Amino acid sequence: MASRVGNAARRSGVRSLERGLAVLAAMNRHKIASVLELARETRLPRPTVYRLLETLARAGYVVRAGSADRFCLARQVRTLSDGFVEDEWISDVAAPLMGAFTRQHVWPVALMTFEEGSMLIRSTTHPASSLSIDYGMVGRRLPMLRTAAGRAYLAFCPDNERRAILDMLNHSPAPEDQFDARRLAALLRRVRLTGHALQDREINPRAAGISVPIRGKRVLGTVSMIWIASALPLQEAEQRFHQALQMLAARIADGAERRPAISEAWS
Repeated sequence: MASRVGNAARRSGVRSLERGLAVLAAMNRHKIASVLELARETRLPRPTVYRLLETLARAGYVVRAGSADRFCLARQVRTLSDGFVEDEWISDVAAPLMGAFTRQHVWPVALMTFEEGSMLIRSTTHPASSLSIDYGMVGRRLPMLRTAAGRAYLAFCPDNERRAILDMLNHSPAPEDQFDARRLAALLRRVRLTGHALQDREINPRAAGISVPIRGKRVLGTVSMIWIASALPLQEAEQRFHQALQMLAARIADGAERRPAISEAWS
């Protein structure tokens, strides 16, 4: 009798683990997801999904994203892939192309990805540029709405992801996350029309930037060029570097998509 009880407990524990992993896999595909969306995709009851998310949140693997029923992956989830190089497309594909861009155009560029309500700087060419005024940028988080990178990402990500991100920002107490919905919608329409987003002394009072999305099967991130605002008028920089930056983003996206499974795994 005791043996049967023990076996049942072990099967239940294994089943819970399988369900938790299924929820993590679904979240990895959606970036930000509601309990209802995860329940539909995993075919698990909503109460079960909610309990699993609460458990994962206590363990540090997920965090709430704005409203009560939305969650996104937390940095702790990367420990699950220790020993697996999940960002090879950034180091092997993007970094050399970004380096070539800076060697040709002198100004530094930065690659950013969306993570937990902000844009995370993953790679830059600041150390390679003689005109850089920013160092130690990798790993820094920047607000979505005050950066060209965040605006470019919001403009080109899928509609459901954009709604979820804006819901998250709407629940944020941070002043930089506050927005007027009508004005922001108009701004994002302009970004989609031009293909790039701009910022003028909004993060660094000495710097301006232009950013374009890295668009493969999904929006992988953004790539931005940063320059000394007093040295180059915004409109001139837009005219001179928009096409080159678009070409850089396209080459990064093409190289990332050609890598077997890397761009779709825990990125």
